[in-house]
Amino acid sequence: MKDFISNLQKKPYETKIRILWGTGIVAGIILVVVWVFSLKNTIQNAGNEPFLPTTASVSGSTSPQSQTQFVSVERVEKTTSSLKIYFNLNNQTDDILNIPSVDNITLNSSGNTTHPVTILDRQSQPFAQKVLSHTQVFGILAFPATPDTQGTLTFDQMFMERTPDQIFQQQLILDFKKLNQDPKVRN
Repeated sequence: MKDFISNLQKKPYETKIRILWGTGIVAGIILVVVWVFSLKNTIQNAGNEPFLPTTASVSGSTSPQSQTQFVSVERVEKTTSSLKIYFNLNNQTDDILNIPSVDNITLNSSGNTTHPVTILDRQSQPFAQKVLSHTQVFGILAFPATPDTQGTLTFDQMFMERTPDQIFQQQLILDFKKLNQDPKVRN
């Protein structure tokens, strides 16, 4: 190897440049060929499987009910045009809680299932998608108006950051008359 390097060092400058360019082009061609075969193999093996796993919104989901109570409702505001549910999420675990999308939050009343129009925090900003450990966040769910006085609020497709394959749900049975009271003034 030392002889090859010393022989290469003794060659004229133009010859060294030709050897450098030739070696670079050959290495580039080899890399492109390997990449094309790898891409071809990936496409052939993909089949009908999605490249990224997704959690689909399933009506009547069979996600197990969580043993830990994360969601609680503080009050309800009913008007002729909307129903606002003031809730909070309290994560007292050592893991990050992932919040479901609007499509996976439902209110079932008198057999009608509706999704919230919006989910906002108390400052009317988009609601967080994750609740950090030992943290409590407050939010507002806005639903279309309903004449019912009771309903079941379901947060489905929730999971903890360390165990994303263990999806669970939280269901709350709400009595709108009891929850439609003025909020308590805090100190």
